[in-house]
Amino acid sequence: MYHQDWFVRQIEIITRYVFSLILGKADALTGDVRLDTQQPTEADTGTLSFRLGVLVRAERLCEAENLLYEAVDSGDPEALEAGLRFYGELNALSDETLERCGLPRDEVLSGLRELCVAYGLDLSPLSL
Repeated sequence: MYHQDWFVRQIEIITRYVFSLILGKADALTGDVRLDTQQPTEADTGTLSFRLGVLVRAERLCEAENLLYEAVDSGDPEALEAGLRFYGELNALSDETLERCGLPRDEVLSGLRELCVAYGLDLSPLSL
């Protein structure tokens, strides 16, 4: 249990750090960094964040992560923020759900770190 709590906390720390200091979104310090679950507008339905949310709600987590990294590789400007929200959303899922969907929590943390590395973000100030 403690081991899993450590992963949860690490994911929270990284997403909040990058959101607040790198993307300049101070509200991340007080709230969860997650995908938007409000009713989307027509313009929203084509966004990476929306598509990731649809896949997460369908519990197609590996497919969603693949979609994210395709966007990162293609230089999609939305990919960093969408990726942070995606990993924040995964962090809110139960360990059982993550395991059942083939993406255990330690792999969520690993994926989040890979996302940060892909953008050249230095996580050393976090001592992780």
